[in-house]
Amino acid sequence: MTGNAPLIDTNILVSLFDGDAPEKREVSRGLVERCWRHEAEYSVSVQNLAEFSVVVTEKVEHPIPTDEVRRFVSSIARFDGWRVVGYDGATLDRALELRDRHKIHFWDALLAATMLANGIDTVVTEDAHLSRVPGITAVNPYGG
Repeated sequence: MTGNAPLIDTNILVSLFDGDAPEKREVSRGLVERCWRHEAEYSVSVQNLAEFSVVVTEKVEHPIPTDEVRRFVSSIARFDGWRVVGYDGATLDRALELRDRHKIHFWDALLAATMLANGIDTVVTEDAHLSRVPGITAVNPYGG
């Protein structure tokens, strides 16, 4: 992995809490624990944190209590091992361009545009299609 701290995608964060996929949960836990131990630094977008919050409280069979989600998101935002990045109007414009040019979903294009705007070239994710965007490498920690 090169460039600034790799971005951890929403699906990796969600896997931390997925009791139905213990292998993925362990791999995800290992990644995140490296960050908490100051052995690795990661980036995460405010978009990832928002998506994570919605998925684990509204879209899973066994939702996580909102207070627990709030504590988890807050701990990432406050911890110096996590680089929390955001986007602005120019990033939204770039996302629309990336969506049309590379035929990817808007939310993925917004994540890619946010990464590029913040000098991040690697995303840790299950979604290989983010590699369609020049300058971005997708790394699947689960080996798939």
